[in-house]
Amino acid sequence: MTEGSIDFVVDDHGSIVILTPSTDEAKAWCNEHLPDDHMTFGQEGIVVEPRYIGAILDGAAEDGLNFIFA
Repeated sequence: MTEGSIDFVVDDHGSIVILTPSTDEAKAWCNEHLPDDHMTFGQEGIVVEPRYIGAILDGAAEDGLNFIFA
């Protein structure tokens, strides 16, 4: 992570959450930790069910990545 950078943008739409990796480290983390068949939104957004987003963000934070809610 580059100092001062935001690794993920989290956009909660109620029934879905869009998780967008915004750094190379976040993209690599997603490739390693999320299923290969995850649903995407646009070019980089990842569709996540709300019940899973907490565990995903906890895991990313444990690995030193950060996020901001849009």
